[in-house]
Amino acid sequence: MDDGIVKEYYTIIKNKIAQADFISASRSVDKLLYNFPNDENGYYFRGVCNFAQEKYEEAIKSYTTAIKINPKFSKAYFNLGVCYYVLNNYDNALINIAKALVIFSNQKELSFKQRCIDAIRLIDTERKGVKK
Repeated sequence: MDDGIVKEYYTIIKNKIAQADFISASRSVDKLLYNFPNDENGYYFRGVCNFAQEKYEEAIKSYTTAIKINPKFSKAYFNLGVCYYVLNNYDNALINIAKALVIFSNQKELSFKQRCIDAIRLIDTERKGVKK
């Protein structure tokens, strides 16, 4: 893999996402994945674009693929959990965000760890409200 080319793709994709140009970002992701089909970040970015366009099932597939490539991809687990949350699938939301939390617990990103904890509390509260 040519790291320089991949980093260029990442920069282009991140800029397009920051500009909320998700269709153009998706095209760039497609090019990245055509050239580097096992790039977990490409699938992660595809998930971000799909989620932003409310294509939640497609986002789930993208995040799942990213996780298959890199089972320790904590942000992909977190975003996968958010997709399930939006679809009111609270059990899968909790499972995936808890996996993200476990991975983050082994790292030093305290802010993201707290974000996982807050999300778990929110989802668990909503799940309990639905089951009543």
